Amino acid sequence: MPVDSKKAERLKLIQQALQDQSAIHLREMAALLDVSEMTLRRDLSKYTDHLRLLGGYITKIHDSSEPGDYRVAEQDTRHVEEKRRIGKLAAGFIQPGDTVFFDCGTTTPFVVDFIPDELEFTAVCNSLNVLLKLSQKPNCHIVVCGGTFHRKNQVFENQSETGIIDSVRLTWAFVSAAGISQDFGVTCFNFNEVEVKQKVLRQAQQRLLLADHSKFDTVRTAHFANLEDFQFVVSDKKIPKAYRDAITASGAQLII
Repeated sequence: MPVDSKKAERLKLIQQALQDQSAIHLREMAALLDVSEMTLRRDLSKYTDHLRLLGGYITKIHDSSEPGDYRVAEQDTRHVEEKRRIGKLAAGFIQPGDTVFFDCGTTTPFVVDFIPDELEFTAVCNSLNVLLKLSQKPNCHIVVCGGTFHRKNQVFENQSETGIIDSVRLTWAFVSAAGISQDFGVTCFNFNEVEVKQKVLRQAQQRLLLADHSKFDTVRTAHFANLEDFQFVVSDKKIPKAYRDAITASGAQLII
């Protein structure tokens, strides 16, 4: 690959990483890209319209997302405290030797944050923002579901009949949702997420739904499950009472 093409590819990957977070340390990004920090500094010095280096951190200058277009970055700053609490609660379920599927979304990275560095486990993921978080866990064996990369929601989609997930036996499926309705079930924004979500729900021994209170009594475009498909629902204390009752009635355990 020509030098300029390599640089363009590196800059593209940096921008993708920054859709999940406002900044990433230069050292961390260099390690992920397998290049020197000096190489990244040179790249950034010639690409000042969109990225800049501040105090050792790479940051975006602006976000050019189109109005109404769902992107990970747009959702990342909403209900952060609730998501952090959900992440801490969910991480507590993971035991040494477990194999865990981590879904896409903005709550899932908080789960990874609270997994102890010394814990040995296997992670399966199909999302770039989650992959970047998992790569920081020294005792985590990472399995990535490859395929076509969808920039909008940071998801890899494999359209073949069989894939990695078919051959993995999951201890846990940590699944996120954009909408939960008593009448219309559990939904997400994008149809390219549905197949993987449904497959991991079939494959996993334990199925856990991650959703802050804002997701309840909401319906999004793509249906993938119902409340009774989960054994655990991890949320926050602002969840509406009607849904507390509905979760209990479905046979799931509500964790708040």
